[in-house]
Amino acid sequence: MRVFAVALFAAVMTVCHCSAAEALYTKSREVVIRTAADKALDAVWKAQKLKPVLEASDNVLVRRLYLDLAGRLPSVEEAKSFVYSPDKDKYEKLVDKLLKQPDFVAVFGMRFGDMLRIKSEFPINLWPNAVYVYQRRVEDFIRNNEPYHNFIRALLLARGSNFREAEANFYRAHADRSPLGIAKNCALTLCGIRLEKFPEKEQKLWANIFEEIGFKSTREWKEEIVFLKSCPARDIMLPDGRIVKVPAGKEARRIFADFLTNSEKGKKMLADALVNRTWYWFFGSGIVPAGDDLAGAKAVNPQLLDVLSRDVVNSNFDFRKLCRTIVCSAAYRSASFQGADTARKAVFFAAYPIRRLDAEILDDIIADLSTIPSSYASVIPEPFTFIPASMRTVRIADGSISSSFLILFGRPSRDAGTLAERNNTINAKQRLFLFNSGALYRRVCRILRRREYTRLPVMSKIEVLYWMFYSRSPSAAEREIIGKRFNVLPPKKRWALQNDIAWILVNSAEFLHRH
Repeated sequence: MRVFAVALFAAVMTVCHCSAAEALYTKSREVVIRTAADKALDAVWKAQKLKPVLEASDNVLVRRLYLDLAGRLPSVEEAKSFVYSPDKDKYEKLVDKLLKQPDFVAVFGMRFGDMLRIKSEFPINLWPNAVYVYQRRVEDFIRNNEPYHNFIRALLLARGSNFREAEANFYRAHADRSPLGIAKNCALTLCGIRLEKFPEKEQKLWANIFEEIGFKSTREWKEEIVFLKSCPARDIMLPDGRIVKVPAGKEARRIFADFLTNSEKGKKMLADALVNRTWYWFFGSGIVPAGDDLAGAKAVNPQLLDVLSRDVVNSNFDFRKLCRTIVCSAAYRSASFQGADTARKAVFFAAYPIRRLDAEILDDIIADLSTIPSSYASVIPEPFTFIPASMRTVRIADGSISSSFLILFGRPSRDAGTLAERNNTINAKQRLFLFNSGALYRRVCRILRRREYTRLPVMSKIEVLYWMFYSRSPSAAEREIIGKRFNVLPPKKRWALQNDIAWILVNSAEFLHRH
């Protein structure tokens, strides 16, 4: 079977690097330039002489959209419905449909949970009651499409019990809850500023904003109250570098919140940080590459960042609209295979970057395909360690609840809230697990035991597997390899071919990566 696996892998790689790749992964036409964001992209592509930029095939696009907006693969029926639809507006209609689904809330609830460090145990120590009330607040913001700057303002001005006032956990969720520790995390999370790179004097002026934040325990187990302390007059520094004198008894954080959510400069800074982080979530690299360090490097396309940020402000910080603009852009619709110039094109978002699936999404996909749910545990057992079998991994609110699979595949620890905490690179340990795990192989062998597939002929089942894993039919080269293997097997053993194929597909780069 290993010889057969190698032969099939070789066939797939041959397809990926030959003209047949055009039909599988790439359309023969260029991406269409429609919006202001597309024009900003196109201007750089022309300046860098990167034309033509080809569009991804419908098979690739439908898989890409479901992975990014729903955190799952499309079903066979969903994939075929999109691929074979003659509707010229089918792409935009699918985007609008997915943006309204509960799965969209779950996926971006996970992403904002990473950003906001939602975790019950060390070193954040929110505790389970607080974790779940905070996660529900985050999901409500996404579900109701609450303006992002209003959501941020609610976090900045929060006070009260962290078990009852969800936003109070914004101040609780710091490993270092000193004024400087809170200032560093606020600068990172809200403005994409690495405060530790600033001179010590400026760090102190930032820290002065949060001198008034205090914490006190109650008689309820692990509950804390966020309250405001009385502080003397002091100078603070706003994100634009201005120093403001705060009179005694006046809330410095309110001045900070007013700047960030009401002033023109503040809104631009908040929008820049949101746009760059969101672009990173979709591409694995920000317009300013680090994603959450806007001063760390120059923007790859400054005009694109400006166009998207201006659109965010003009739309009243509509996060869902920002996601729609990004996934409808020429960059997002571009193919991953763009000929010899692919690597250079990817730098300027003219070729969609190939990236390994997130740990949680990969875990959910395997559970969906096999119909066998995953199990989880907390480092320190808590009342909410039990997770219902029906809950998707992307919906696990608590960063402390995990599994060996999630740890192996790079789920973030949520200690620092940086994008770099998530590791989506493939490594040798992951490869060894995928190749050798008996538990994974047994799960994979259950895929075609689902009632709707049991009576299909073996070769028809293999066709179904390809649509399940790749959202496409097998290529001619793949059919040839599989057909030869099928023909040489004794009739009584041909049923095992489907299990071998499923195991091969789950180990393939095409399955494990966005592309």
